[in-house]
Amino acid sequence: MISVAETSSSLDRAIRALREDEQRLASVIEASAAEIARLRAAQADLLKALARIRLDALQKDQIVGELDDVERRALAAVREQEQKLASLATRREALSLELSAAREGRTTSVQRVSDAAEAIEALEEATLARLAEDVGWQRQAARVAGAEARALAADSKASEAEADRDEKAKPYLEDPLFVYLWERGYGTPAYRGGRIARIGDDYVARVVNYEPARQNYFTLTEIPKRLGEHADRLEAQVEEEEEKLHALERAALEKDGIEERERLYREAEEALKVVDRRIVDLERELADLEKQQAALLGNAEGQGLSGPLDELAAALRREDLQSLLREAAQTPTPEDERIVRRLQETDAALGEQAQQLQEARATVVEVARKRVELERSREDFRRSGYERQGGGFSNDKLIGDVIGGILGGVLSSRALRDAMRSGYRPRGGSRSSRRSGNIFGGFGGRSARGGSRRSSRGGFRTGGGF
Repeated sequence: MISVAETSSSLDRAIRALREDEQRLASVIEASAAEIARLRAAQADLLKALARIRLDALQKDQIVGELDDVERRALAAVREQEQKLASLATRREALSLELSAAREGRTTSVQRVSDAAEAIEALEEATLARLAEDVGWQRQAARVAGAEARALAADSKASEAEADRDEKAKPYLEDPLFVYLWERGYGTPAYRGGRIARIGDDYVARVVNYEPARQNYFTLTEIPKRLGEHADRLEAQVEEEEEKLHALERAALEKDGIEERERLYREAEEALKVVDRRIVDLERELADLEKQQAALLGNAEGQGLSGPLDELAAALRREDLQSLLREAAQTPTPEDERIVRRLQETDAALGEQAQQLQEARATVVEVARKRVELERSREDFRRSGYERQGGGFSNDKLIGDVIGGILGGVLSSRALRDAMRSGYRPRGGSRSSRRSGNIFGGFGGRSARGGSRRSSRGGFRTGGGF
Protein backbone atom coordinates (compact mmCIF):
# COMPACT_ATOMS: atom_id res chain seq x y z
CA MET A 1 0.00 0.00 0.00
CA ILE A 2 1.26 3.46 -0.87
CA SER A 3 0.30 6.50 1.18
CA VAL A 4 -1.49 9.54 -0.20
CA ALA A 5 1.60 11.69 0.44
CA GLU A 6 3.86 9.25 -1.43
CA THR A 7 1.45 9.15 -4.36
CA SER A 8 1.40 12.94 -4.52
CA SER A 9 5.21 13.02 -4.44
CA SER A 10 5.36 10.44 -7.25
CA LEU A 11 3.16 12.63 -9.44
CA ASP A 12 5.24 15.73 -8.67
CA ARG A 13 8.48 13.88 -9.44
CA ALA A 14 7.14 12.57 -12.75
CA ILE A 15 5.94 16.04 -13.79
CA ARG A 16 9.23 17.61 -12.73
CA ALA A 17 11.18 15.03 -14.75
CA LEU A 18 9.09 15.79 -17.85
CA ARG A 19 9.64 19.53 -17.41
CA GLU A 20 13.37 18.90 -17.19
CA ASP A 21 13.16 16.84 -20.40
CA GLU A 22 11.32 19.71 -22.07
CA GLN A 23 14.03 22.15 -21.02
CA ARG A 24 16.79 19.84 -22.29
CA LEU A 25 14.98 19.57 -25.62
CA ALA A 26 14.48 23.34 -25.67
CA SER A 27 18.24 23.74 -25.22
CA VAL A 28 18.81 21.34 -28.12
CA ILE A 29 16.36 23.31 -30.28
CA GLU A 30 17.99 26.60 -29.32
CA ALA A 31 21.48 25.27 -30.06
CA SER A 32 20.38 23.76 -33.40
CA ALA A 33 18.63 26.95 -34.47
CA ALA A 34 21.70 29.01 -33.58
CA GLU A 35 23.96 26.56 -35.43
CA ILE A 36 21.71 26.70 -38.52
CA ALA A 37 21.90 30.51 -38.42
CA ARG A 38 25.71 30.30 -38.15
CA LEU A 39 25.94 27.84 -41.04
CA ARG A 40 23.66 30.00 -43.21
CA ALA A 41 25.89 32.98 -42.49
CA ALA A 42 28.95 30.88 -43.37
CA GLN A 43 27.28 29.90 -46.64
CA ALA A 44 26.65 33.54 -47.43
CA ASP A 45 30.28 34.45 -46.69
CA LEU A 46 31.54 31.65 -48.92
CA LEU A 47 29.23 32.63 -51.77
CA LYS A 48 30.32 36.25 -51.41
CA ALA A 49 33.92 35.13 -51.59
CA LEU A 50 33.16 33.08 -54.69
CA ALA A 51 31.40 36.07 -56.28
CA ARG A 52 34.44 38.28 -55.66
CA ILE A 53 36.63 35.78 -57.47
CA ARG A 54 34.35 34.92 -60.38
CA LEU A 55 32.26 37.99 -61.19
CA ASP A 56 33.05 41.41 -62.57
CA ALA A 57 33.02 44.40 -60.24
CA LEU A 58 29.49 45.61 -60.95
CA GLN A 59 27.81 42.20 -60.62
CA LYS A 60 30.00 41.29 -57.66
CA ASP A 61 29.08 44.45 -55.75
CA GLN A 62 25.36 43.90 -56.38
CA ILE A 63 25.33 40.31 -55.15
CA VAL A 64 27.61 40.93 -52.20
CA GLY A 65 25.61 43.97 -51.12
CA GLU A 66 22.28 42.11 -51.25
CA LEU A 67 23.69 39.15 -49.33
CA ASP A 68 25.20 41.49 -46.74
CA ASP A 69 21.79 43.10 -46.11
CA VAL A 70 19.97 39.78 -45.71
CA GLU A 71 22.74 38.32 -43.59
CA ARG A 72 22.80 41.33 -41.26
CA ARG A 73 19.05 41.05 -40.68
CA ALA A 74 19.33 37.33 -39.94
CA LEU A 75 22.22 37.76 -37.52
CA ALA A 76 20.44 40.65 -35.80
CA ALA A 77 17.40 38.41 -35.36
CA VAL A 78 19.65 35.70 -33.88
CA ARG A 79 21.16 38.14 -31.38
CA GLU A 80 17.71 39.46 -30.43
CA GLN A 81 16.41 35.92 -29.93
CA GLU A 82 19.40 35.01 -27.78
CA GLN A 83 18.76 38.02 -25.56
CA LYS A 84 15.06 37.18 -25.19
CA LEU A 85 15.81 33.52 -24.44
CA ALA A 86 18.42 34.52 -21.86
CA SER A 87 15.90 36.82 -20.18
CA LEU A 88 13.27 34.07 -20.18
CA ALA A 89 15.79 31.58 -18.78
CA THR A 90 16.61 33.94 -15.90
CA ARG A 91 12.95 34.48 -15.08
CA ARG A 92 12.21 30.78 -15.42
CA GLU A 93 15.03 29.79 -13.08
CA ALA A 94 13.81 32.21 -10.41
CA LEU A 95 10.23 31.01 -10.90
CA SER A 96 11.27 27.35 -10.71
CA LEU A 97 13.08 27.97 -7.42
CA GLU A 98 10.02 29.71 -5.98
CA LEU A 99 7.78 26.89 -7.21
CA SER A 100 10.04 24.25 -5.65
CA ALA A 101 9.96 26.10 -2.34
CA ALA A 102 6.15 26.35 -2.55
CA ARG A 103 5.86 22.63 -3.21
CA GLU A 104 8.09 21.84 -0.25
CA GLY A 105 5.89 24.10 1.85
CA ARG A 106 2.85 22.29 0.53
CA THR A 107 4.23 18.98 1.82
CA THR A 108 4.47 20.55 5.25
CA SER A 109 0.92 21.93 4.94
CA VAL A 110 -0.47 18.54 3.92
CA GLN A 111 1.21 16.97 6.93
CA ARG A 112 -0.35 19.59 9.22
CA VAL A 113 -3.80 18.77 7.82
CA SER A 114 -3.17 15.07 8.31
CA ASP A 115 -1.90 15.57 11.87
CA ALA A 116 -4.90 17.74 12.75
CA ALA A 117 -7.29 15.15 11.33
CA GLU A 118 -5.59 12.38 13.27
CA ALA A 119 -5.86 14.45 16.46
CA ILE A 120 -9.62 14.81 15.91
CA GLU A 121 -10.00 11.11 15.27
CA ALA A 122 -7.99 10.21 18.37
CA LEU A 123 -10.10 12.51 20.53
CA GLU A 124 -13.31 11.03 19.12
CA GLU A 125 -12.12 7.52 19.93
CA ALA A 126 -11.16 8.54 23.46
CA THR A 127 -14.47 10.32 24.04
CA LEU A 128 -16.40 7.35 22.65
CA ALA A 129 -14.59 5.04 25.04
CA ARG A 130 -15.46 7.33 27.95
CA LEU A 131 -19.10 7.72 26.89
CA ALA A 132 -19.51 3.98 26.56
CA GLU A 133 -19.47 3.87 30.38
CA ASP A 134 -21.90 6.77 30.77
CA VAL A 135 -25.42 5.69 31.80
CA GLY A 136 -27.11 8.65 30.12
CA TRP A 137 -25.38 7.97 26.82
CA GLN A 138 -26.15 4.24 27.07
CA ARG A 139 -29.82 5.02 27.68
CA GLN A 140 -30.04 7.35 24.68
CA ALA A 141 -28.09 4.94 22.47
CA ALA A 142 -30.57 2.23 23.45
CA ARG A 143 -33.45 4.54 22.48
CA VAL A 144 -31.82 5.09 19.09
CA ALA A 145 -31.25 1.37 18.62
CA GLY A 146 -34.88 0.63 19.55
CA ALA A 147 -36.18 3.32 17.22
CA GLU A 148 -33.97 1.98 14.45
CA ALA A 149 -35.26 -1.55 14.96
CA ARG A 150 -38.87 -0.41 14.86
CA ALA A 151 -38.22 1.71 11.78
CA LEU A 152 -36.52 -1.19 10.04
CA ALA A 153 -39.39 -3.54 10.86
CA ALA A 154 -41.96 -1.01 9.63
CA ASP A 155 -39.95 -0.35 6.50
CA SER A 156 -39.74 -4.10 5.84
CA LYS A 157 -43.49 -4.52 6.28
CA ALA A 158 -44.19 -1.59 3.96
CA SER A 159 -41.91 -3.07 1.34
CA GLU A 160 -43.60 -6.46 1.63
CA ALA A 161 -47.02 -4.82 1.33
CA GLU A 162 -45.90 -2.93 -1.76
CA ALA A 163 -44.64 -6.14 -3.35
CA ASP A 164 -47.90 -7.92 -2.43
CA ARG A 165 -49.92 -5.05 -3.87
CA ASP A 166 -47.96 -5.08 -7.13
CA GLU A 167 -48.58 -8.80 -7.53
CA LYS A 168 -52.27 -8.92 -6.55
CA ALA A 169 -53.19 -5.72 -8.43
CA LYS A 170 -52.36 -7.21 -11.83
CA PRO A 171 -55.82 -8.78 -12.49
CA TYR A 172 -57.56 -5.51 -11.65
CA LEU A 173 -55.24 -3.42 -13.85
CA GLU A 174 -55.62 -5.89 -16.72
CA ASP A 175 -59.43 -5.34 -16.78
CA PRO A 176 -60.03 -2.24 -18.95
CA LEU A 177 -63.62 -1.75 -17.70
CA PHE A 178 -62.50 -1.81 -14.07
CA VAL A 179 -59.66 0.61 -14.82
CA TYR A 180 -62.12 2.89 -16.66
CA LEU A 181 -64.53 3.07 -13.70
CA TRP A 182 -61.69 3.37 -11.15
CA GLU A 183 -60.10 6.28 -12.93
CA ARG A 184 -63.47 8.08 -13.13
CA GLY A 185 -63.92 7.62 -9.37
CA TYR A 186 -67.12 5.64 -9.81
CA GLY A 187 -68.72 4.66 -6.52
CA THR A 188 -66.99 7.48 -4.59
CA PRO A 189 -67.81 11.15 -3.89
CA ALA A 190 -65.21 12.05 -6.52
CA TYR A 191 -67.42 10.71 -9.34
CA ARG A 192 -68.77 13.52 -11.58
CA GLY A 193 -70.55 11.74 -14.42
CA GLY A 194 -73.59 13.35 -16.08
CA ARG A 195 -77.05 11.76 -16.24
CA ILE A 196 -76.46 9.91 -19.50
CA ALA A 197 -72.92 8.93 -18.55
CA ARG A 198 -74.09 7.72 -15.14
CA ILE A 199 -76.65 5.40 -16.78
CA GLY A 200 -73.93 3.90 -18.95
CA ASP A 201 -71.45 3.62 -16.07
CA ASP A 202 -74.11 1.98 -13.86
CA TYR A 203 -74.64 -0.65 -16.52
CA VAL A 204 -70.92 -1.32 -16.87
CA ALA A 205 -70.55 -1.56 -13.06
CA ARG A 206 -73.29 -4.20 -12.87
CA VAL A 207 -71.74 -6.19 -15.69
CA VAL A 208 -68.28 -6.35 -14.10
CA ASN A 209 -69.53 -6.54 -10.48
CA TYR A 210 -67.50 -3.40 -9.83
CA GLU A 211 -68.33 -2.46 -6.22
CA PRO A 212 -66.82 -5.52 -4.47
CA ALA A 213 -63.79 -5.28 -6.75
CA ARG A 214 -63.41 -1.57 -5.96
CA GLN A 215 -63.48 -2.21 -2.22
CA ASN A 216 -60.92 -5.01 -2.52
CA TYR A 217 -58.64 -2.96 -4.74
CA PHE A 218 -58.93 0.06 -2.44
CA THR A 219 -57.91 -2.06 0.54
CA LEU A 220 -55.07 -3.61 -1.47
CA THR A 221 -53.61 -0.21 -2.36
CA GLU A 222 -54.37 1.54 0.91
CA ILE A 223 -52.50 -0.88 3.20
CA PRO A 224 -49.01 -0.20 1.71
CA LYS A 225 -49.73 3.53 1.84
CA ARG A 226 -50.65 3.43 5.52
CA LEU A 227 -47.70 1.19 6.35
CA GLY A 228 -45.40 3.56 4.46
CA GLU A 229 -46.72 6.54 6.41
CA HIS A 230 -46.19 4.61 9.63
CA ALA A 231 -42.62 3.79 8.58
CA ASP A 232 -42.00 7.47 7.80
CA ARG A 233 -43.26 8.47 11.25
CA LEU A 234 -40.92 5.95 12.86
CA GLU A 235 -38.11 7.26 10.66
CA ALA A 236 -38.77 10.76 11.99
CA GLN A 237 -38.63 9.38 15.53
CA VAL A 238 -35.26 7.83 14.78
CA GLU A 239 -33.96 11.17 13.59
CA GLU A 240 -35.25 12.87 16.73
CA GLU A 241 -33.54 10.31 18.95
CA GLU A 242 -30.35 10.61 16.89
CA GLU A 243 -30.37 14.38 17.33
CA LYS A 244 -30.58 13.91 21.09
CA LEU A 245 -27.69 11.44 20.97
CA HIS A 246 -25.78 13.83 18.74
CA ALA A 247 -26.23 16.58 21.31
CA LEU A 248 -24.87 14.32 24.08
CA GLU A 249 -21.87 13.35 21.97
CA ARG A 250 -21.18 16.90 20.90
CA ALA A 251 -21.30 18.13 24.47
CA ALA A 252 -18.86 15.38 25.48
CA LEU A 253 -16.53 16.25 22.60
CA GLU A 254 -16.58 19.93 23.46
CA LYS A 255 -15.86 19.12 27.08
CA ASP A 256 -12.83 17.07 25.93
CA GLY A 257 -11.54 19.96 23.78
CA ILE A 258 -12.74 19.13 20.26
CA GLU A 259 -13.30 22.79 19.34
CA GLU A 260 -9.60 23.64 19.62
CA ARG A 261 -8.68 20.67 17.44
CA GLU A 262 -11.35 21.64 14.92
CA ARG A 263 -9.91 25.13 14.82
CA LEU A 264 -6.42 23.79 14.19
CA TYR A 265 -7.78 21.57 11.42
CA ARG A 266 -9.59 24.46 9.72
CA GLU A 267 -6.49 26.64 9.94
CA ALA A 268 -4.32 23.88 8.50
CA GLU A 269 -6.81 23.28 5.70
CA GLU A 270 -7.02 26.99 4.89
CA ALA A 271 -3.22 27.25 4.87
CA LEU A 272 -3.12 24.35 2.42
CA LYS A 273 -5.63 26.12 0.17
CA VAL A 274 -3.47 29.26 0.21
CA VAL A 275 -0.40 27.25 -0.78
CA ASP A 276 -2.37 25.48 -3.52
CA ARG A 277 -3.55 28.80 -4.95
CA ARG A 278 0.02 30.12 -4.94
CA ILE A 279 1.28 26.99 -6.67
CA VAL A 280 -1.44 27.32 -9.33
CA ASP A 281 -0.42 30.94 -9.94
CA LEU A 282 3.26 30.01 -10.21
CA GLU A 283 2.51 27.10 -12.55
CA ARG A 284 0.36 29.36 -14.72
CA GLU A 285 3.19 31.92 -14.91
CA LEU A 286 5.68 29.17 -15.69
CA ALA A 287 3.42 27.84 -18.45
CA ASP A 288 3.24 31.36 -19.93
CA LEU A 289 7.05 31.54 -19.98
CA GLU A 290 7.20 28.15 -21.66
CA LYS A 291 4.78 29.35 -24.35
CA GLN A 292 6.98 32.38 -24.99
CA GLN A 293 10.03 30.15 -25.17
CA ALA A 294 8.27 27.76 -27.55
CA ALA A 295 7.28 30.70 -29.77
CA LEU A 296 10.90 31.91 -29.93
CA LEU A 297 12.14 28.42 -30.76
CA GLY A 298 9.23 27.54 -33.06
CA ASN A 299 9.24 27.22 -36.80
CA ALA A 300 5.76 28.59 -37.48
CA GLU A 301 5.41 31.59 -39.73
CA GLY A 302 6.22 34.83 -37.93
CA GLN A 303 7.75 33.06 -34.95
CA GLY A 304 11.32 32.87 -33.74
CA LEU A 305 13.99 32.83 -36.42
CA SER A 306 11.84 31.33 -39.14
CA GLY A 307 11.35 34.60 -41.02
CA PRO A 308 14.95 35.98 -41.15
CA LEU A 309 16.54 32.56 -41.70
CA ASP A 310 14.05 31.67 -44.45
CA GLU A 311 14.84 34.97 -46.13
CA LEU A 312 18.57 34.25 -45.92
CA ALA A 313 18.06 30.69 -47.23
CA ALA A 314 15.99 32.05 -50.15
CA ALA A 315 18.70 34.59 -50.96
CA LEU A 316 21.30 31.84 -51.05
CA ARG A 317 19.15 29.83 -53.49
CA ARG A 318 19.06 32.61 -56.06
CA GLU A 319 19.53 31.37 -59.62
CA ASP A 320 22.53 33.58 -60.32
CA LEU A 321 24.32 32.25 -57.23
CA GLN A 322 23.48 28.65 -58.13
CA SER A 323 24.79 29.22 -61.65
CA LEU A 324 27.93 30.71 -60.17
CA LEU A 325 28.33 27.65 -57.95
CA ARG A 326 27.82 25.21 -60.85
CA GLU A 327 30.36 27.07 -62.99
CA ALA A 328 32.91 27.05 -60.20
CA ALA A 329 32.39 23.31 -59.69
CA GLN A 330 32.77 22.57 -63.42
CA THR A 331 35.84 24.74 -64.07
CA PRO A 332 37.48 25.08 -60.68
CA THR A 333 40.57 27.01 -59.79
CA PRO A 334 42.37 26.03 -56.57
CA GLU A 335 40.62 28.85 -54.71
CA ASP A 336 37.23 27.93 -56.25
CA GLU A 337 37.71 24.30 -55.30
CA ARG A 338 38.40 25.20 -51.67
CA ILE A 339 35.26 27.34 -51.44
CA VAL A 340 33.06 24.76 -53.19
CA ARG A 341 34.32 22.00 -50.89
CA ARG A 342 33.56 24.09 -47.81
CA LEU A 343 30.11 24.91 -49.21
CA GLN A 344 29.42 21.20 -49.63
CA GLU A 345 30.54 20.50 -46.06
CA THR A 346 28.37 23.34 -44.79
CA ASP A 347 25.37 22.05 -46.73
CA ALA A 348 25.80 18.56 -45.22
CA ALA A 349 26.06 20.04 -41.73
CA LEU A 350 22.91 22.05 -42.38
CA GLY A 351 21.04 18.88 -43.29
CA GLU A 352 22.12 17.18 -40.05
CA GLN A 353 21.12 20.19 -37.95
CA ALA A 354 17.75 20.49 -39.69
CA GLN A 355 17.04 16.80 -39.02
CA GLN A 356 18.06 17.17 -35.38
CA LEU A 357 15.90 20.28 -35.02
CA GLN A 358 12.86 18.56 -36.54
CA GLU A 359 13.23 15.53 -34.25
CA ALA A 360 13.68 17.69 -31.15
CA ARG A 361 10.58 19.73 -31.98
CA ALA A 362 8.48 16.59 -32.51
CA THR A 363 9.76 15.08 -29.26
CA VAL A 364 9.13 18.20 -27.18
CA VAL A 365 5.51 18.25 -28.39
CA GLU A 366 5.04 14.64 -27.24
CA VAL A 367 6.72 15.28 -23.89
CA ALA A 368 4.51 18.33 -23.34
CA ARG A 369 1.41 16.22 -24.07
CA LYS A 370 2.45 13.66 -21.45
CA ARG A 371 3.16 16.42 -18.94
CA VAL A 372 -0.28 17.93 -19.49
CA GLU A 373 -1.88 14.51 -18.82
CA LEU A 374 0.05 14.13 -15.58
CA GLU A 375 -0.75 17.69 -14.51
CA ARG A 376 -4.42 16.96 -15.15
CA SER A 377 -4.06 13.84 -12.97
CA ARG A 378 -2.43 15.87 -10.22
CA GLU A 379 -5.22 18.44 -10.37
CA ASP A 380 -7.82 15.64 -10.10
CA PHE A 381 -5.83 14.23 -7.17
CA ARG A 382 -5.86 17.55 -5.30
CA ARG A 383 -9.55 18.19 -5.94
CA SER A 384 -10.46 14.69 -4.74
CA GLY A 385 -9.62 15.53 -1.12
CA TYR A 386 -7.39 12.46 -0.65
CA GLU A 387 -4.74 14.55 1.12
CA ARG A 388 -7.26 15.97 3.56
CA GLN A 389 -8.65 12.53 4.41
CA GLY A 390 -5.29 10.75 4.60
CA GLY A 391 -5.01 7.02 4.08
CA GLY A 392 -3.47 5.44 1.02
CA PHE A 393 -3.93 3.26 -2.07
CA SER A 394 -3.97 -0.51 -1.90
CA ASN A 395 -3.29 -0.92 -5.63
CA ASP A 396 0.11 0.81 -5.61
CA LYS A 397 1.50 -1.44 -8.37
CA LEU A 398 -1.41 -0.59 -10.67
CA ILE A 399 -0.99 3.12 -9.96
CA GLY A 400 2.72 2.87 -10.75
CA ASP A 401 1.93 1.01 -13.98
CA VAL A 402 -0.63 3.64 -15.01
CA ILE A 403 1.81 6.50 -14.34
CA GLY A 404 4.34 4.59 -16.43
CA GLY A 405 1.70 4.19 -19.14
CA ILE A 406 1.11 7.96 -19.18
CA LEU A 407 4.86 8.55 -19.41
CA GLY A 408 4.92 6.04 -22.26
CA GLY A 409 2.14 7.90 -24.04
CA VAL A 410 -0.34 5.01 -24.09
CA LEU A 411 -2.63 5.96 -21.15
CA SER A 412 -4.47 9.11 -20.09
CA SER A 413 -5.26 10.88 -16.83
CA ARG A 414 -8.67 9.18 -16.75
CA ALA A 415 -7.04 5.77 -16.28
CA LEU A 416 -5.07 7.09 -13.30
CA ARG A 417 -8.16 8.73 -11.79
CA ASP A 418 -10.07 5.44 -12.05
CA ALA A 419 -7.18 3.47 -10.53
CA MET A 420 -6.99 5.84 -7.57
CA ARG A 421 -10.73 5.74 -6.96
CA SER A 422 -10.79 1.95 -6.96
CA GLY A 423 -7.76 1.56 -4.68
CA TYR A 424 -8.25 4.38 -2.19
CA ARG A 425 -8.49 3.39 1.46
CA PRO A 426 -9.19 6.23 3.94
CA ARG A 427 -7.43 6.63 7.24
CA GLY A 428 -8.72 4.40 10.05
CA GLY A 429 -10.02 1.54 7.88
CA SER A 430 -13.44 0.31 8.97
CA ARG A 431 -13.74 3.02 11.60
CA SER A 432 -14.03 5.65 8.90
CA SER A 433 -17.24 4.19 7.60
CA ARG A 434 -18.89 4.84 10.95
CA ARG A 435 -18.37 8.58 10.90
CA SER A 436 -21.16 10.98 10.08
CA GLY A 437 -20.81 14.46 8.64
CA ASN A 438 -17.09 14.75 9.36
CA ILE A 439 -13.85 14.70 7.40
CA PHE A 440 -13.63 10.91 7.50
CA GLY A 441 -16.81 9.74 5.81
CA GLY A 442 -20.51 9.08 6.42
CA PHE A 443 -22.75 6.90 8.56
CA GLY A 444 -25.32 4.60 7.00
CA GLY A 445 -27.05 5.11 3.68
CA ARG A 446 -30.48 5.69 2.19
CA SER A 447 -33.11 3.03 1.64
CA ALA A 448 -35.11 2.59 -1.51
CA ARG A 449 -38.04 4.30 0.21
CA GLY A 450 -35.92 7.38 0.99
CA GLY A 451 -35.31 6.79 4.72
CA SER A 452 -32.10 5.83 6.49
CA ARG A 453 -30.92 2.25 6.18
CA ARG A 454 -30.27 1.34 9.80
CA SER A 455 -27.14 -0.45 10.95
CA SER A 456 -25.58 -1.36 14.27
CA ARG A 457 -24.05 1.60 16.03
CA GLY A 458 -20.26 1.70 16.10
CA GLY A 459 -19.14 5.32 16.48
CA PHE A 460 -20.03 8.99 16.74
CA ARG A 461 -22.72 10.56 14.59
CA THR A 462 -21.25 13.96 15.26
CA GLY A 463 -17.82 14.29 13.74
CA GLY A 464 -17.06 17.56 15.40
CA GLY A 465 -18.94 19.83 13.05
CA PHE A 466 -17.04 19.16 9.84
